[in-house]
Amino acid sequence: MAEQLLERGLDSIEAARRLAAAGPNRPPEPPPRGLHSRVSDQLRDPMILLLLSAGTLTALLRDIPDTVIIAAVVLFNTATGVVQQYRADRAVAALHAMTAPVAHVVRDGEPREIAAEHVVPGDLLVLSAGEVVPADAMLTSAHGLELDESAMTGESLPVARADGESVTGGTLVTRGRGHGTATRTGSESGLGRLAAMMAAAPTRATPLQRRLTELSRWLVGIVLALTTVVVAIGLLQHRPVTEMAVVGVSLAVAAVPESLPAVVTIALALGARRMARRHAVVRNLPAVETLGSVTVIATDKTGTLTEGRMVAEQAWTPYGDHRPPLPPQGADAALDRVLRDVTLCNDARLDPDGTAHGDPLEVALLSLALGPGRRTDDWARTAELPFDASRRRMTTMHRDDAGRVLTVCKGAPESLLPLLVPGPEVEQASAEADRLATEGHRVIAVADRVGATAGGKVDEEGLQLAGLVAVIDPPRDHAAAVVDACHRAGIRLLLVTGDHPGRRGRHGA
Repeated sequence: MAEQLLERGLDSIEAARRLAAAGPNRPPEPPPRGLHSRVSDQLRDPMILLLLSAGTLTALLRDIPDTVIIAAVVLFNTATGVVQQYRADRAVAALHAMTAPVAHVVRDGEPREIAAEHVVPGDLLVLSAGEVVPADAMLTSAHGLELDESAMTGESLPVARADGESVTGGTLVTRGRGHGTATRTGSESGLGRLAAMMAAAPTRATPLQRRLTELSRWLVGIVLALTTVVVAIGLLQHRPVTEMAVVGVSLAVAAVPESLPAVVTIALALGARRMARRHAVVRNLPAVETLGSVTVIATDKTGTLTEGRMVAEQAWTPYGDHRPPLPPQGADAALDRVLRDVTLCNDARLDPDGTAHGDPLEVALLSLALGPGRRTDDWARTAELPFDASRRRMTTMHRDDAGRVLTVCKGAPESLLPLLVPGPEVEQASAEADRLATEGHRVIAVADRVGATAGGKVDEEGLQLAGLVAVIDPPRDHAAAVVDACHRAGIRLLLVTGDHPGRRGRHGA
């Protein structure tokens, strides 16, 4: 059997030795922060430093009421910030524990499921659709393997990988299957290096923090200037130096707005509480204020404004346009032909209970073609040209019980339609594909040919147009309301997507 491995993988003793040497396969984590570090972060705020200076002066002057007030404000501000950070860290730790990934490996000649953090260099990984690659690996075999590498590269479309190519830990297998030997784990893997870069990124002050810092500098400058003027006038009037020193210090303390840090902290804490009710974790209180300073949002489309799933909602043929619910099978031969073709030239599958497996686009095509009351004649796949990013199409060859041979090709219209003999139907299909793309659809062109080729190999000569299928990633129910709310708040919304240039329509923000 082709997918059976000849290798036995690591044995348990060697795996344990390598785990002890290389360490757990997880991204580097920052050292736990103690109470001293958290308190220090809160006390470094410029306004708090100003209050501490004022409190020191009032304590030296034995001004007990002002000293107590300033101390209470500093204590409240520090305690609120520390408690918020502690709660957020606990919530994040709980989320990590709930989403701990697993990995499928071959050890001692047997397939096993282990915690992903126990994967070691040299492990034989078993990759299949729907699983996260647990570590960087070199592929030893790949069968139609495609990976979602958006977490690493930002590219939203799956990328095909073949034998001998490398895959990166943290990427998602969207299609096919394969095996690979783990090469780098933990902090040495692609995911580990990305985590290290994020941890090393400097933290910039929020707009409010910058404004408060500027305000503190102005206050210090103005207070020092006024105090100097007052003390100088007193000295010119021949008042005692000690008396003017007390007056100057008292004026400086009186000018410090002790309540400002408390008011700001209370406002931010209330904002964090409101966000917590909406299941948002706020690790640092100033982050709440940062959200309030947003003027532009650059958002992804797939899975953000949309549901992150594909739905085939329209099938076009030169003889008509159809949307679900589709007519019964046999009522429209041209429609039946398109639906047969997208079922055969397809690697996805649907379980009897409706569970889908495979590429989301192919699942959508299969769901449309195998709707209620529909079936496909038995055709056995005999050969194929898998989808290739450079060709942007897939071609399969099939044979039925009567010996008929059917070749089916599906792909991007701009890739498939040029293969066909020019004519009115092809021109009509090209115009229709442009129209559907403008409305926000992803368009799939379908062509086929009945009859075998010399040598029985797959080729794409003599294909005839079957039709088009329009697929959409449905927008979320609340997407329009969110966009309207952003516009009312004066926030400009930008859509960042790798879609066809003509695809705007429903998703234009």
